[in-house]
Amino acid sequence: MRSDVDSERNTMMLDLSLLGHASVHGEMHAILTRVAPARLRVRPHAEMNSLVWSIWHAIRSEDACISRFVVPQVQVLTQGQWNARLGVSFTGDGFGMSSDDVTILSQTIDIAALAAYGQAVAAQSAQCAQYVTAWDLTTPFTPAEVESVCATYADLVGDDVAGTVAYMGSMSRGAYLIKHLYGHTQYHLGEMSAIDGQVPGERYYSW
Repeated sequence: MRSDVDSERNTMMLDLSLLGHASVHGEMHAILTRVAPARLRVRPHAEMNSLVWSIWHAIRSEDACISRFVVPQVQVLTQGQWNARLGVSFTGDGFGMSSDDVTILSQTIDIAALAAYGQAVAAQSAQCAQYVTAWDLTTPFTPAEVESVCATYADLVGDDVAGTVAYMGSMSRGAYLIKHLYGHTQYHLGEMSAIDGQVPGERYYSW
């Protein structure tokens, strides 16, 4: 049983994480709705992603890692049949995608739909507060927990279960939450600033 002190600590950590979560989603939504589509889609050179690809990847990663494993619901991608609305055929988060595929997605994804998908993912992820308050955030997920989730959700069938077990066992639950609620996206916002600086024309980031 978790003590009152542990529960209070969990609540404080989660509150801070959700503040970060709201902040990074607000920034991504602002980029998608304020930056010209042509600027969002361009790759400055072959070794860099586009702004829109980086945002898509960050949102997909959050949906894949928070849905099911933290919030016990299927991915938002699956619930809302978002791939059809996005005009995207990839079901993963872009890890290991070829350079040609990065370019294709960058040029064809529906930007307005991506902004809406991001808002839907943010809303579902924010539900985590009702599930994690009693967790021991200092311990990792157990192999049995991860295997059970992988066996429960149809969109995980065929996944590398051993790899997922190893990944989720490599960090504490608290670290996992911080990383996938906002840390990973914050990293990619830094990448987006670098991309923005390499595209000719008026920058989104003014520093």
